[in-house]
Amino acid sequence: MAAVSTSRRSLAGIILAIAGALLLINAILGFAGVTALGAWPTTLAYLAIGVALLILAISSFRNTLARIALVVAAVGFLLLALGAVVALPSPVGTIALIAAAVGLLVAAIVLYVGKEITNLSAIAFIATAVIFAIIVFAPLLGLALGTFGSVLALLFALGVLITGIMFARVQGERGR
Repeated sequence: MAAVSTSRRSLAGIILAIAGALLLINAILGFAGVTALGAWPTTLAYLAIGVALLILAISSFRNTLARIALVVAAVGFLLLALGAVVALPSPVGTIALIAAAVGLLVAAIVLYVGKEITNLSAIAFIATAVIFAIIVFAPLLGLALGTFGSVLALLFALGVLITGIMFARVQGERGR
């Protein structure tokens, strides 16, 4: 089993749940056509995801590849949050998106395969990573998502929220 501090994983889970709630609010407001908040909910959510992934990366997972993937994903999300506030050069935004998607997907799979996370939290984490990868890579490959993109954004928000809740619940229930 993992050599991760359950309090750190719980903290990361709480931060992920907050990020998921922000993304969910933004998705629901987008469906309603409300744009008064602008990009701030997404920016704050990406900042929170980046911080949560950094906490997970330094919280003593035994797998070095998972740690590296978590750091890569965290840097990607932090750059995405920074890019919403400060204009970054165009290739930096694309590289940040790819780093966030690939890092998240690799980390989720490696943590599951290495038995660092198990069962429901692993399924939620992998599904969330796959959804984010589809959101990122479809436009890069020239595929227009249209309304399906909005549905995927909603599913990603729910995935981050559920993953956060699952990680936060690890405190007392190690095997879940």
